[in-house]
Amino acid sequence: MGGKVTAVYRLAMRLSWAFWSFFSTLRQISPYAIPTFLFAFIYNQVYLYWLATVGMGSWAPAWPANRTRLVFLMVSIPTWGLVMLLWTVGITVLKSAWAKRTSRGEFYEAIELDPEQHTNRNFRRGYVQYRWHLSVLLYLSLFTCGLFMLMTRELPGDVRFKAEIQAAIKSPRPEGHWKRGWVDNRYVLQYLISVAEKVFLGAMFYNNEQVVPYWCDEVIKLIKYLGTDNVFVSTVESNSGDKTPALLEEFGARLTALKVQHRILNHDTSITRPESMDTAPPRIQFLAAIRNKVLEPLVENGGYDRVIFSNDVFIESETILELLRTRDGDYDMACGIDLSYWGMYDAWVLRDRLGRLVSSLWPYFLEDAGMQAVMKDEPAPVFTCWNGIVSFRPDPFLPVNLRTSGRLSTSPLSKPLPSSHPSFGQPADLSPAQTPPMSFRASVEGECFSSESFLMPYDMRRQFEMNNIYLNPRVIVSYDWKFYVWYKWVLRHWMVKWWIENVENGSMMHLGKMVVGEAKNVWTWDGGECHPIYDAGSAGSRDREKAAARGTATS
Repeated sequence: MGGKVTAVYRLAMRLSWAFWSFFSTLRQISPYAIPTFLFAFIYNQVYLYWLATVGMGSWAPAWPANRTRLVFLMVSIPTWGLVMLLWTVGITVLKSAWAKRTSRGEFYEAIELDPEQHTNRNFRRGYVQYRWHLSVLLYLSLFTCGLFMLMTRELPGDVRFKAEIQAAIKSPRPEGHWKRGWVDNRYVLQYLISVAEKVFLGAMFYNNEQVVPYWCDEVIKLIKYLGTDNVFVSTVESNSGDKTPALLEEFGARLTALKVQHRILNHDTSITRPESMDTAPPRIQFLAAIRNKVLEPLVENGGYDRVIFSNDVFIESETILELLRTRDGDYDMACGIDLSYWGMYDAWVLRDRLGRLVSSLWPYFLEDAGMQAVMKDEPAPVFTCWNGIVSFRPDPFLPVNLRTSGRLSTSPLSKPLPSSHPSFGQPADLSPAQTPPMSFRASVEGECFSSESFLMPYDMRRQFEMNNIYLNPRVIVSYDWKFYVWYKWVLRHWMVKWWIENVENGSMMHLGKMVVGEAKNVWTWDGGECHPIYDAGSAGSRDREKAAARGTATS
């Protein structure tokens, strides 16, 4: 046994000698050769990882080169510091061990024969030790800075409700949690989520086995905060071909164990799925019908103060709570922001407060109020939005007898509906409070081809005069995990955020519009054919609209 250990030790020492000889050669070339080589290698590995995960196929304006290089450096420099720290200390230990082994039996001078040589040797030894300690301190500092950046990766404003939810998870109460809070650094008694507030949470899924487990876990956390007595969960799954139905069945079992009211519909085929799910009228009609099916328990029974409607997105529980608490609850509808490889994912649905198109790049809005709000991380007033997840008042969807008194105006509409609206012709003195319930819908003939997610807030405005609609830039979601990580944590890191706001701010890249058709024909749509492509009544306009919606006519 002892012989084997000795043989292994000798082999290790020989390999160490070969390793040391190779890097000694590099050091002979230049004292900076090894650090430069290692940094280049680490930086290249970070770049290749980014390229393999999110870089391939990304839209260049949404991924400015200098911004991504900054992120690469934020990862590479601390990693390089750690590697160099281990290298510097490790080589010293190996050299010491090797010197002890090779110096056995060697001749040494009992008395220094050359005092001047002794002085020079001590000076060199002192200089080498000083440089060694300085290098160790530098590498340790770089690594420590990296740890600090990692630990402070989340902005305080992005996780301001995280502690509340974690506390609620440890001590869940059926009636939910509420607390006293701060507002503008003044003590204010603030009922953020009251015991009486009830939330209807709806979602729809199809082939989302990658999203569903994460989504379900975060929703369960949120429910434990809101209170199991205060939440109803409704999901519709449209006959997926993966594990989505089974995962939702497990979710339903968890809700049952928590005594949360719910309706989980799986393998639902009551609404025929179109052969093609390209962006065209059949797709919009199908999605509108599915969304209405999700809301059936709400429409039949009422009794809820807010509706959270989520797409199949990655999101955190505290982010959903952030959405609910937008403007401390002073809103008719609040939306998140869905991000993908070109930036803003659903620019087709989002309009600024003037009803105009937006950019897919931060800060998204081309008008001053929205732009300034996003730059300050505050909710931005918009004309319409959806963008992955929304919170809204349910009254427009409810029968008149189930609506909460005082939430809808009892005065006639201040502005008549356009002639192309499906409800055009209703009595002029009809008030929002007495207007029949709305539902998700597709565009009708003679009306601009639009998403059901666009028409929903549009109808809330035009039929019910619910005009307090906001996009909350802190509510970040994505349909893809790698983009979720990039936008939720990487680009929200304080250093990257500072770079975007202060260095890139003058680049004007965010002023670039996505325009379908000719830019000179863009106008604010409010009924009729058809924003923003062609004039009403032009030959073949409907076919061109459908083609443009599929992205074949963008410029």
